[in-house]
Amino acid sequence: MFHPEYIDPKKLITNGDILKLFQLVEKHGGVLRFVGGAVRDAIAGIERSDIDLVTDMSPAEFSDMCLDEGLKCVPIGIQFFTTGVIIGDNFFKVTSLSSDDENSKDEWKKDAAKRDLTINAVYADDKGNVFDYYNGIKDLEQGNIKFIGSPQETIEADYIRIMRFFRFCAMFGKNIDPKSLKACIDNKDLLHKVSLEKIKEELFKILMAPYAVTSLKLIFDNGILDFLIAPPKSIDNLGKLCVLVDKIGISKSVIRRIFVMFEPDTKRAGRLADIFRLTRDQKEHLIELCKARLSLNDFKNDVSINQILFKFGKEICIDKWLCLNLDTVDVSSVTSTLNTLYKKSVPIFPLTGKYLLSLGADAKLLGLYLDSLKKDWYENGCVASRDELVQKYREIF
Repeated sequence: MFHPEYIDPKKLITNGDILKLFQLVEKHGGVLRFVGGAVRDAIAGIERSDIDLVTDMSPAEFSDMCLDEGLKCVPIGIQFFTTGVIIGDNFFKVTSLSSDDENSKDEWKKDAAKRDLTINAVYADDKGNVFDYYNGIKDLEQGNIKFIGSPQETIEADYIRIMRFFRFCAMFGKNIDPKSLKACIDNKDLLHKVSLEKIKEELFKILMAPYAVTSLKLIFDNGILDFLIAPPKSIDNLGKLCVLVDKIGISKSVIRRIFVMFEPDTKRAGRLADIFRLTRDQKEHLIELCKARLSLNDFKNDVSINQILFKFGKEICIDKWLCLNLDTVDVSSVTSTLNTLYKKSVPIFPLTGKYLLSLGADAKLLGLYLDSLKKDWYENGCVASRDELVQKYREIF
């Protein structure tokens, strides 16, 4: 099917190397098409995914073409008929159609039938012509998330498709196909046979997607990942956080999302960091967020804000402020305090032991001096300068 109104070739052809590959395949009598995420996301008008390409040339024919044209290529997935090719500074994966059917139309449709979801089985060429064999465009427009053909057979072909189903529910799902959902629930035990890293990767993507709340509710309500992770305390809190962040217009944070949904202690925070594949810095941030026992009263004025910034740092204070205001109706007030947190510098205690020693302080009592001065400095809003602290030191000691 041809839908010229749906796609602009410029959304797919982003550099000359991609166009050159299309031209070379055509020169050697073959057909090359984009498929999957690149086409889907171009149609949906969102940031493009990795490029997946399919050709009707066999792996041997494609490799011979690359050799003839002086291009470096390597077989990277023989069982999937996939070849990698390097053009300029870009590396592309090109999969060959596996069907031996002489009818090229049926050959492409059979390739589409082997894919997971209808929205991922849409093809496009370098001219912007779109080839949609299973109404993927219509499903994408309507937010229909469903498997191609028999859901049972689709899942049995690759068990990770259960998690991919929920991931695309989280990305685009407004109308979720009940037969596909039932198949995922009925076959959830098959996920035990899937690499944990693959499952965690999909789960992370689900958490950060636009419809994360809907998808996560389906996952936890139906025990899809009971073998990996205990249900969160409040998915509804995640929904409230998403609404608040959208209203304010700030970037999404995986740490905030995990924290408001699970409300973990420090021990569970470490476990969640592993499950959601957080970096070391992200893990430490989540643990510190658990430790920071802050209330709305800690944000009441400049003095208290300076104090918590000094104790916990800016990022912790910002995240805590948002998490404390999930039920607010006064977004302008939340934004005002948030702007204050963004603008303020984190206070730094301006006095050092070395400087006090240079003034003749007794080294044996240095710790006492610093603790006393820092306490006074903190209680008065963390604003006193070094000179003011030195004057205080001389008055007291």
